[in-house]
Amino acid sequence: MDSSTQTSGLLTLENADPIQMGFWVPNRVWATANYLIPLRKHIAQKKLDGTLTPMIPEMQDFKNWITHHSVYRMWVNLMIEQSNDFVKSLDEKTRQEIQADGDVIWLEGYDHLFEVINEIITTSPSFNETAMVGTPLNGLLAVSMATEAGLALFHDTTFNGQFKKVLDAWNTFLKSSPSLDKLDINDPEKPGSWISKAAWAAGVWDQMEKDTSQPAYGYDSWNSFFIRKFVPGARPFQGPPEVVDIGCETTPWQYSNNVALETEFWIKDVNYSLLDLFAGERQWAKLFGGGQIYQGFLSATHYHRWNAPLDGHIVCSWVQPGTYFAQRPGQGENQGTWEGTESQPYLGHVAARAIFIFEHEQCGYVGLICIGMVEVSTCVINSEYIVNEGDDPVPIKRGAEIGHFEFGGSTHMMLFQKDKVTLEKWAIDAVQHRNDPKPTPMGTIIAKPK
Repeated sequence: MDSSTQTSGLLTLENADPIQMGFWVPNRVWATANYLIPLRKHIAQKKLDGTLTPMIPEMQDFKNWITHHSVYRMWVNLMIEQSNDFVKSLDEKTRQEIQADGDVIWLEGYDHLFEVINEIITTSPSFNETAMVGTPLNGLLAVSMATEAGLALFHDTTFNGQFKKVLDAWNTFLKSSPSLDKLDINDPEKPGSWISKAAWAAGVWDQMEKDTSQPAYGYDSWNSFFIRKFVPGARPFQGPPEVVDIGCETTPWQYSNNVALETEFWIKDVNYSLLDLFAGERQWAKLFGGGQIYQGFLSATHYHRWNAPLDGHIVCSWVQPGTYFAQRPGQGENQGTWEGTESQPYLGHVAARAIFIFEHEQCGYVGLICIGMVEVSTCVINSEYIVNEGDDPVPIKRGAEIGHFEFGGSTHMMLFQKDKVTLEKWAIDAVQHRNDPKPTPMGTIIAKPK
């Protein structure tokens, strides 16, 4: 490794741990070396043994749709070609580490892509101690999503609509009892177990509801385990009624002040654009012009429910459809690039997300945007807290559960009006806390009225 690489801050296999920045998304070199190649070998062995999982109808329909639409078939094939070219461009040492059967590729071809996706979505995510814990599709697509063809595909509304059918099929499986195979109390140390000693040590069960005497600790599906609750009293909401707390348990990521109503949010480091965060709904976006934004990151192993951050009213809330595996176009595909975490601000503008606008007596309007990342294709607002434009505001008590994500990692933003609140130092210094060993507890005070 030359001196310029050593001093550039770029991550390499020599100077980076596999898990960094939010404990979820790795350097792409690690994604390829430590996740995808073992998965390829696993599938190759199943093919040899004649045990490869039959393609589910939704997966076959997805493949047929692409095959019969020439532009999308071209993009998929080009994405595979460009991904393989990227892997071949890695340094010799890395290529030696990831090569299998004498080749150095991402995927061997068009049919193989659908085989791999089908294998992933017909089982539950595994616990492991790599960065891809809980997000296997991201492990597959970490390289491809930043290629030119991948960017075109994953920003395309029609393609996303078709791909969502596949993600929905996986979601249905993860809500069924067969998805509990990795919460087997009779074999807690089986590969991928979420009740293994390693999972316990990683904090998966810290202060979470469970009955260790019951099958699957009392859960009826992998998804119900994924959105498990804290035990009562584990996360008290702090401070007097005039403050605002955080309603999501997150690792701090970024803070911004004097936020613009409209800007080119895809340029350089991603400037927040309120109009795009609120999906073009100018009447809500303009409330926060010149205000402040805090953004935090949720690991796949953490709590994925949302709780009301204040006492007041919900004046509007909705789920905004969007992308699933898109990343910032200008981010590039270089060694040291972090695709999901580095794109978090960008994803607030384009990804599927749940949007809330609260009104608080002392702090004014407060926004909460809960953003799905990669596998997290579903954002669910509890029905009693869906408030359409023109509806009467709905009273809300701080700490009330208002919704949740379904499977995967994710991110969220809290927005505050100009000159209405003073944010806590930990939130303003969010960048300095990106590698905190534990997330900031839900219920922590984030803002006080000026």
